[in-house]
Amino acid sequence: MSQEGDKAKTDIQIPDLAELWKQMYFSTEGDWSKTMKGFISTETFVAMLDKTLEQYLAMSKISHQQMDKFSEKGIVPSKKDVARVAELVISLEEKVDMMEFQFIDNFRKMTDSLMKMADFQDLFKQELSSLKTELQEINRNIQSLKVNQKTEQIEAAAEAPKSKKGSRKKAAEKTTVSD
Repeated sequence: MSQEGDKAKTDIQIPDLAELWKQMYFSTEGDWSKTMKGFISTETFVAMLDKTLEQYLAMSKISHQQMDKFSEKGIVPSKKDVARVAELVISLEEKVDMMEFQFIDNFRKMTDSLMKMADFQDLFKQELSSLKTELQEINRNIQSLKVNQKTEQIEAAAEAPKSKKGSRKKAAEKTTVSD
């Protein structure tokens, strides 16, 4: 009996559920596709889609309104708030860029003027040194003229007593001749 019981146990086969599902699917696929095509092409389906779309849009609008109200009252910023802040940041960046451009332009102008001023100072120093040299030359000339004038005065003074002595001799000669 044990052999017959073992044979009976081995004769029992467990059906393959995946295979059964596959057979059932392929056998009913055609019927379901015809039924769905028929249902999709009816006005009832189109009306149902319209209603579903309207309900979805209404729920979406309500959801957006509720989120806006929540974000107004809550600490979480809304898209509008973020967009507003982004606009302010962009505006600020533009102003900073403009200030940077103006700073660089003003800095360039200042360096150009400083370079011109340095060139002018060099030219002024050169002219001042040439004027100083000319003034020294004029002072030397004045000194030499003064020295020449003094020597002429000294010579004239030295000649004057000689000419006075000579004029006295001449006067004395004149007086002796007339006596």
